[in-house]
Amino acid sequence: MHLATRIGIAAVSILFTASSVSAEKFAVKTRPSRHKKLAPELDVLRHCNSRYKGVCRNGKAVFDVPSGQKIAMQSMSISMVEDDPAIQRKAERLIIRYTDLSQKPTEATMQAAGLRTVEDYERGAFLVVEPVEEVTSKTVEALIDDDNVVHAAPDYVLNVKPIEQGQLVSATATSTVPNDPLFANLWGMTNLGATLVWPTFRETPKVVVAVIDTGVDYNHPDLKANMWSKNGKFGFDFYDDDDDPMDEQNHGTHCAGTIAGVGNNGVGVVGVTWKAQIMALRFLGPDGNGNISDAVKAIDWAVANGAHIISNSWAGPETAPALSEAITRAEQRGVLFVAAAGNSPSVGNNNDKSPYYPAACKNANIITVGAIDKNDKRGSFSHYGPLSVDIGAPGVAIVSTVRNSQYAQYDGTSMATPHVAGAAAMVWASTFSSPAQDRTQMAKVRDLIYENARPVPALKGWWGESAPARVSGGVLDISFLARGNSNNPSPSNPSDIIPVRRLVENRMKVDPSKLR
Repeated sequence: MHLATRIGIAAVSILFTASSVSAEKFAVKTRPSRHKKLAPELDVLRHCNSRYKGVCRNGKAVFDVPSGQKIAMQSMSISMVEDDPAIQRKAERLIIRYTDLSQKPTEATMQAAGLRTVEDYERGAFLVVEPVEEVTSKTVEALIDDDNVVHAAPDYVLNVKPIEQGQLVSATATSTVPNDPLFANLWGMTNLGATLVWPTFRETPKVVVAVIDTGVDYNHPDLKANMWSKNGKFGFDFYDDDDDPMDEQNHGTHCAGTIAGVGNNGVGVVGVTWKAQIMALRFLGPDGNGNISDAVKAIDWAVANGAHIISNSWAGPETAPALSEAITRAEQRGVLFVAAAGNSPSVGNNNDKSPYYPAACKNANIITVGAIDKNDKRGSFSHYGPLSVDIGAPGVAIVSTVRNSQYAQYDGTSMATPHVAGAAAMVWASTFSSPAQDRTQMAKVRDLIYENARPVPALKGWWGESAPARVSGGVLDISFLARGNSNNPSPSNPSDIIPVRRLVENRMKVDPSKLR
């Protein structure tokens, strides 16, 4: 269903010197790799006398290249422009995929390549390595010569696009029900039909939803009661390599509140499901950036620790086989993988032609999500693709939790994705009395979401035209669950929780000019 090919991107940073070997700065979009073992950024080194320095935020690679190699670089490039991209943390690391646990790159190969091993991640059958001094043609030739090396690539940077927030939202009492003070601002809950379901079904306490992101503020009053925990820990931090996944950026906390903000507690917001187990997994830093190798470890950790659903509000234009292989392992265990289609200011991006990952990985357990506004129009920033994006969900002017017991409004497919993840928890718990990591259960939940998508004529052609998605231009709708049997207790006062078809006047004070 999803596209899996993508032209690699590289950027070249060249140093000017007073010596005879001068240099220039270029950003280079490379042609596809000429060698099956090498990502395009490393294949460049075999044809240009250059040094690989690392990757920057947008997935481009940074090189030092003598100016005499400019023509050779141009021959391998689709375009070259002057640029000076910033180098990210862990930027110089590579991922070396090996044959199997009994056949790994030899120590002689590592020495010849000038690499040291940072980690041998046996679950994914790859090494995370970094250069002793620098990565050159000598490095890649040594890797190519080792039959145990399957593929070598940069440890690409994935990220959440910066979304400027409006003023923080104050939770003031309203007459709207449920009694969460900011419910009047949660137009998405009505749009997706959750308010029609809540009178009889609203809690999914057996479903574990992993939020792989910037972490989660597990002390937030609207999240604390719904946090998954094991041995007093709420997940894991793969960015800092410790067991404290506290959010330092807000993005992950915002996603968690949409999935399962505690409902009817008189505080802030309510999630699509009022009660679930939110597992916090951090691989993105305070700047919203993180490496593929850490994302892979987060996915595997979520699966190993019982997650039924993984919510992924991050993306990048580049990928490595290790990422799709981790999603495949999740699929084999019956774990649903909900992924943001991606954002590009004002115009979006056609993911059919220019894929973003992990959404574009070709796995049956992936639901790729685009963003809509309260008028059922595509968010102007939202990526799309008739064949590669599956469904739309609320992603414009979304109010949710942020750090330090606060609330804010964000835009993005990042915000649409947790609506689907929360909805999947509702469908899973409603359909199966004992939710389990099971491929049959997972496929049933996925198909129910697709089959019951609400068709929007204006969105036809933007997404949902490739199986297993069922509805062209469909948007998330779980109102069908209202017809099922409840597994939740009846409210003590049914009038406190009623279907809401009309949004109450928006009481939030936000400066629209500060929203992207």
